[in-house]
Amino acid sequence: MKKTLIKIFAFFMSLTLIFSSFNITFAATKKTSDLRLASDWPYPFHGNPFGPGAVGGAWWFVYEPFAYYIPQTGQYIPRLAEKWTINGNKLTVYLRKNAKWSDGKAFTAQDVVNTVAFIQAMWQWPYEIQTVRAINPNTVEFTLWKDAPASFMHTILTDGAMGSLVPYHVYSKWNAQARQVAELGKKIFYDTQAGKAVSDETKKQYEKLSSALRDQVNKFSPYKTLKRMPVVGAYEPTKIIQSEMILSKNKYHWLANKNTTERVVFRRWSSNEFVWASLVSGELDAAHPNMPKDVVEQLKFINPNLNVKAVSDLSEIALVFNFNNKLFKDINLRKAIAYLLEKNKVKDVSVWQANAAGQYYTGVLSSMQSKWVNSTTLSKMTKYATNTASAENILKKAGYTKKNNQWYTPSNEPVEFVLSVYGPHNDWVLAAREVVQQFNKFGFKVEMKLIPDGMRDQVMRSGDYECAIEFGSAWWGYPHPMTGYSRLYQGDIANITAFPSKEKFNTPWGQYSPYDLVNELKDNINNSKKATEIIQKLAYITNEYLPVVPLFEKVLPIYYSSARLTGWPSAQDGRWSLAPGGIERLYNLLITEGVLKSK
Repeated sequence: MKKTLIKIFAFFMSLTLIFSSFNITFAATKKTSDLRLASDWPYPFHGNPFGPGAVGGAWWFVYEPFAYYIPQTGQYIPRLAEKWTINGNKLTVYLRKNAKWSDGKAFTAQDVVNTVAFIQAMWQWPYEIQTVRAINPNTVEFTLWKDAPASFMHTILTDGAMGSLVPYHVYSKWNAQARQVAELGKKIFYDTQAGKAVSDETKKQYEKLSSALRDQVNKFSPYKTLKRMPVVGAYEPTKIIQSEMILSKNKYHWLANKNTTERVVFRRWSSNEFVWASLVSGELDAAHPNMPKDVVEQLKFINPNLNVKAVSDLSEIALVFNFNNKLFKDINLRKAIAYLLEKNKVKDVSVWQANAAGQYYTGVLSSMQSKWVNSTTLSKMTKYATNTASAENILKKAGYTKKNNQWYTPSNEPVEFVLSVYGPHNDWVLAAREVVQQFNKFGFKVEMKLIPDGMRDQVMRSGDYECAIEFGSAWWGYPHPMTGYSRLYQGDIANITAFPSKEKFNTPWGQYSPYDLVNELKDNINNSKKATEIIQKLAYITNEYLPVVPLFEKVLPIYYSSARLTGWPSAQDGRWSLAPGGIERLYNLLITEGVLKSK
């Protein structure tokens, strides 16, 4: 540890010399109220969301969604929208009447309609939106495609690309082209999904039109052509060099009177080491790099103003099984595995800041379990506290035997298998090594096999594995249990494991197929009472029949300094859970509402 700290201080000294020699210290920014962060951005900067590198770390400061969603509390916080209503497959959004672009132009429903046409034309997504129309200047109506999941309403509300990406008064010259390409792309998509043949002529026409549009739009640089990048967000890029990006406050933003932070100043994220050294030395106010454990443990001595908050990254790392292998079809073996693994030890050697998997494997992330799974349901479930005696008892009752520290199946075959893990993911490899050691100590014969770089998807999807380390339940996109269950029983995990999710399983409420329950949950996603009832059944099936065995919940470590700023949320504040998938949203929320500000 002493050697590590010596290296840190040496690194600080070298940074000081570098900053001094290039005259790029933060001294100049102290005259104004700034938030200092680290990120990447395209250079030369173009200010075009469709150009190479888009706008980098400025994204959530310059573009606003209709709302933010706080996963931990289930709360929506209106942003560009004042309110919204859902009626079947229609979503009506009522826009803020006082929202303006940073050049003073009014933000209207026409901008939203234009934005959707452009993203469908440029990105071939989201075709789940069948139509979008301006009912009046401050009201826009989305109609979803008949096969779009109800959860896509959440995507429309919270995705930063949906509302303010393309100001009509800046991109209007390509509006007709974008609408034409979007409509043709949707027709091809809907026909394909319906099993209808799409002619080669139609495909060629689409490719010709879309290529012409992309070539023109991708070359456009509002930052160069207009000498600015008009935005509806709280900050507009005003000075960009290779090592520094400065965003200045949008005086027309509807929360400008609350926001006391005049600028957001980004340093180039050249490496994790540079960022955490800059944090510790006080050059940055917040960032989320990986830091060595011994450094974090010494933060209170190195920089007493630096704090850390580990936030769920909305995914768990798990042990997944190939159910085409008869060994893992036996629920007794899977339950024995759930009991024998010392999961906290796996977590500590792999990602020490991760959240523990807990003692119930409900498919709901452990940090969110208390919100979604009630105590009555938990009381009906098996609790998987580490207990090798329980693992042995389960196996013996099922007819397994142990000879010379080697377990044998009821058919007298050795319990042996290979645990595969993706080589480039160092934390996964560390977890796999620990799991293999625990298996072999218990009496299973297990070897570890590294999946080569670039081969993970091919290996997993082809089923060329027996057991593996992989993402288990994950709430990416729509942070809700439905997303995790869909992954386990209908999506990626179901496809790679071949878990029999369409079969019916016994529960205290009767027999249910998790596949059918997921469909029912999707249909009732906006009915909280019904959705909660379905989640209880899915939680029970997931815990008792173990399609995967969670090892730990992945987290995002956020380091933030109280040296210059006041108003950071308490450790228990649900707003921290906004960070995964766009940590700048958290900072933007706090400063625009006047919560986080300079001392």
